[in-house]
Amino acid sequence: EIMRRRHALLPVALLLACARTAGPPLPAPVPVPADNVLPAQAFASDLSPLEDAVRQRLAEESGEYGIVVVDIETGRTFGINEFLVVHAASTMKVPVLLELFRSAAAGEIRLDDEIPVRNRFRSIADTTHYFTLDPSEDSEAPLYDLVGRGSRFRDLARRMTVRSSNLATNILIDTLGATRVQATADRVGGNGMRVLRGVEDGPAFRAGLNNTTTARGLANVLAAIARCDILPRPHCDEIMDILAGQEFNEMIPAGLPAGIRVAHKTGWITGIQHDGGIIMPLNSPPFVLVVLSRGQTDRAAVQRVAADIARLTWDALGPDGTLRPRWSPRTRELLALHDRVRVPAFPEPRLPRQELWTALMPILDSAPAIQRDEVGRSAHGEPLRLIRFGEGPTRVLMWSQMHGDETTASRALADIFNYIATAPDDPRVQRWSERITLLAVPMLNPDGADMHRRRSAFGIDVNRDARILATPEGRALKAVQERWRPDFGFNLHDQNPRSRVGSTSRIAAMALLAPAPDADATPTPSFVRAQQLTAFIARETAPLLGQHLARYDDTYNARAFGDGMQSWGVSTVLIESGSWRRDESKHYLRKANFVALVAALDAIADGSYEGTDIALYSGLPQNGRAMNDLIIRGGSVVLPGMPPYRADISIDAYAVGGPALTQIMDVGDLRENAARDTLDAVGLFIHPAAGTEDPADLHPGGYPHFELRTSADPASTLVWTVEGAVLRQHTATRIPPRADQ
Repeated sequence: EIMRRRHALLPVALLLACARTAGPPLPAPVPVPADNVLPAQAFASDLSPLEDAVRQRLAEESGEYGIVVVDIETGRTFGINEFLVVHAASTMKVPVLLELFRSAAAGEIRLDDEIPVRNRFRSIADTTHYFTLDPSEDSEAPLYDLVGRGSRFRDLARRMTVRSSNLATNILIDTLGATRVQATADRVGGNGMRVLRGVEDGPAFRAGLNNTTTARGLANVLAAIARCDILPRPHCDEIMDILAGQEFNEMIPAGLPAGIRVAHKTGWITGIQHDGGIIMPLNSPPFVLVVLSRGQTDRAAVQRVAADIARLTWDALGPDGTLRPRWSPRTRELLALHDRVRVPAFPEPRLPRQELWTALMPILDSAPAIQRDEVGRSAHGEPLRLIRFGEGPTRVLMWSQMHGDETTASRALADIFNYIATAPDDPRVQRWSERITLLAVPMLNPDGADMHRRRSAFGIDVNRDARILATPEGRALKAVQERWRPDFGFNLHDQNPRSRVGSTSRIAAMALLAPAPDADATPTPSFVRAQQLTAFIARETAPLLGQHLARYDDTYNARAFGDGMQSWGVSTVLIESGSWRRDESKHYLRKANFVALVAALDAIADGSYEGTDIALYSGLPQNGRAMNDLIIRGGSVVLPGMPPYRADISIDAYAVGGPALTQIMDVGDLRENAARDTLDAVGLFIHPAAGTEDPADLHPGGYPHFELRTSADPASTLVWTVEGAVLRQHTATRIPPRADQ
């Protein structure tokens, strides 16, 4: 048996610049829909027109460029040479800044405390060697006047960023620790960045121990700051203010209209010039742009490229941009609400018990109107908590993380209760309180959550325990149903992230189901209500998810809790979160869940779901066969003692709740196979990576670890490294020329 290894590295998204599909034209503003027609998606589902324009601009230039754009509001993104590994220069100061404020938020430091200013640092390559920095080569020479005295953390952070002080950087990295900086970057998806040390460490430089980055890695860190993924909002605002104060504005800011605020960080050394930032239009959502360059010594030329790309991006994503969503007023209001109440926590798919309750308990404690009860204990003795709000006659039960690795809705439920706690006088919250009793079990399977696995500690799927109630978790949920007799139920899950919509190549972002009460799908009153409510949710989420909405398998299962709830008279809706392109942590689907659940509560409170045409739900295409995560197409495999042979390679790298068993799925002619992402390897040769013990790992079941080179010679130019779910690009792909050249 081939040993299958779990991939230990944090994954990055696998979309490659060479693997995109043309997006539909931008639709007109969404009209009020007819009762039996879902509204069109309110935005182009990808950024292909912008990507094409950027590629045409780069076709004019020499040197290598790595570009990433991220639309924070919709999660749309694209990259060109986004995994190209380059020297980070001063862009590595962004994760240092993030870790500094994370440490402050955790109470490990105080930003107004002073620390000694020193100019003597130990090399990471030779711990017997100390080095100093030359003030004449630092853009912030006045800091050297403070050597031997003290400076506040907050002041050092500003000097490190605004004036790009290398001395401040080294002091902060020495204090915080490069390992912690890297861990924070990894946590928010910035594992494309490699932060090993401060600056001007000569022995480390000669040993090749350098800070590196990819455009995708830096973009993910900036996006985490823009979303405020792991910090209290005041800390995020201060970081943005520091970044916005930078004094080197010849790249991205130069291409934007005057007065537009940009929270950004530049970096340059010989042959390297970068800029990455969060562009913040007034009264419009922010977006991230990263421009990395290598091999162009004409700094003015690079600055022009960055400014031109910034201008193109603004024209597409600015307030009046051609790719800016045209939301209906209701959708716009719900999205803005989520931005306001989103809990600054849960940046990863994994959500263990302690992380959820550490964030949620202070919110619940601050709100006298929210009650919580212990309704049981898990197999490992962990409390199962029911949260209650409202005194209304209609009872609504929501439960999530019945499968421990399915976390998207748990995060959205935390956002909903944060809304209730922080806006008790909001008319919507008041209406809910008067008309609804909201009951929620945000984590039904804490044991599975702690192990990041589907099943309970008994090894039983709790969602298949409705009939015999063998698990304490299943018994607790049944007891809640019997005590409270809910009118409506929401069974909240995550599904296979590779599921497609019907027979298309589109990823299913969300699948909906009103489970039947019996094998004959008898149209009981509760079942009809569930279908109407599910149709209503489909209509509310269509502007966000468009043709990425699907219908879940409706085969009746007497063991399943959703089916059981329906048979017990609870109008039950199943929401299965799938995946969104380039959003492995499901930030956008968390937002879509929030919109779906808030809209559903509104509709239950005022009865507006009644009469919704069930065809809006029943007409959705069903979930289709799962696709692969990645296919490497057109390469020639080179194994020891064999002639090169042509073969495609498919890889699966993600499970429902994030990283999973990463393995090769198939090798050969895979032209009919669909994949979420494709690497074009035509003309390249696939070699087992240096040190690979068993070349047979290039067979199905093996662990993906190989190199793509320019010839069958193992010493030929290295273009890509594939290791598990991580891609590293070593040579930029050629940018296609303009069509009229």
